[in-house]
Amino acid sequence: MKRAPTPPQALWQAFQAELANIFTDRAVLLVIVGGLLFYAVLYPLPYQKSVPGEQAIAVIDHDRTHLARKLIRMADATPQIRVAARPDSMLEAEALLANNAVHGLLVIPSNFERDVYRGRPTSLSFAGDASYFLIYGNVVEGLLTAATTLSVETQIVASLMKGESAAQIPGQVMPVRLISKPAFNPTSGYVNYIVPAVFVLILHQTLLIAAGSVTIKDRARRFLGRPAAPLHLALPLRVMTFVLIYLLFAMLYFGFFFQLYGIPHQASPWALLLFSLLFFTTTCLFALWLGALLPRPELVTVIVLVTSLPIVFTAGFAWPAENLPAWLDYLTLLIPAKPGIQGFLALNQLGAPLASLGREVAILVGLCLLYGGGLIYLMRTQARRRARNAAYDHPAPSSAWGAAVDE
Repeated sequence: MKRAPTPPQALWQAFQAELANIFTDRAVLLVIVGGLLFYAVLYPLPYQKSVPGEQAIAVIDHDRTHLARKLIRMADATPQIRVAARPDSMLEAEALLANNAVHGLLVIPSNFERDVYRGRPTSLSFAGDASYFLIYGNVVEGLLTAATTLSVETQIVASLMKGESAAQIPGQVMPVRLISKPAFNPTSGYVNYIVPAVFVLILHQTLLIAAGSVTIKDRARRFLGRPAAPLHLALPLRVMTFVLIYLLFAMLYFGFFFQLYGIPHQASPWALLLFSLLFFTTTCLFALWLGALLPRPELVTVIVLVTSLPIVFTAGFAWPAENLPAWLDYLTLLIPAKPGIQGFLALNQLGAPLASLGREVAILVGLCLLYGGGLIYLMRTQARRRARNAAYDHPAPSSAWGAAVDE
């Protein structure tokens, strides 16, 4: 009769089995190693320049005066824009915008110079392609800079012609000066804005695919009667193994790649480690719960693909969570990625202390209990079903999970 292994031996054998399930599965390795490294290198590449450079604009000059020409020269001199065309009509300008020959448009109205020198209100029309908000912002910033500078100059000239004191004019023309210093995005670039949140999403989604696939394939092996470790050992070890693997990748993402792309990060190592531990544990339990429900491994990938874009637009960084319908905001909190993204951004980019993340921590702990409890419930339900089938001499369990429980 074969001797049963002692508890330490059983634990070691179960740990070896989990390592074999992960590191001998090419599909899982491709997701963990290939996917994480591929996305970390590929995703930020289009945004390496961080901010858009000089953008081409068209100018329609209905005034054709000295002051209008001066405004055009000042706009062309700004670092954000260059005057690439001077169409004669709005139809010609719209064609240039539609063909991407230019990304912005300035329209100088008739009687512009006369109205400015007489102190009458006058309007400059700005237009641009708002499909790319950084390019649009660059165009508008350049045009506003030129128009504001010209406006200040004309006010100074008008004040001097009235005989006012030159020492008092600057304070009268511009009594308040705005000096803008971005606090958390020094370059005002896309990399610092989007990459930290997307990195968290990549870690979350690849962990769902890997841990969910391993769980489904393990169910299939147990259903076929192949040797397997008891579930009360296999599942906790699976969570521990994946959490350790992803903690290493988190160090790579939030350390090496943040340094490589010049992304500011302010979290203390211990705060980042503790929050990462909670986030990956919750995500892994969510993945195992999905693996207990889904019949085929590829369905996990389908779910990840379908939910990725909704997560981006409901996580609170691309669109304010306060502007979402309340029911949608609460519903998306059931996915660990949302509180995880909000917590990592506050901790790593905004420099918030861990103690201030009470809401995010409470949500992740609640999800950890929810999906952990759901997994235990599935185990017990399927165990009772298997026992009932055995009592009635049923030829096979009613589900693949039932064949794996009650070791």
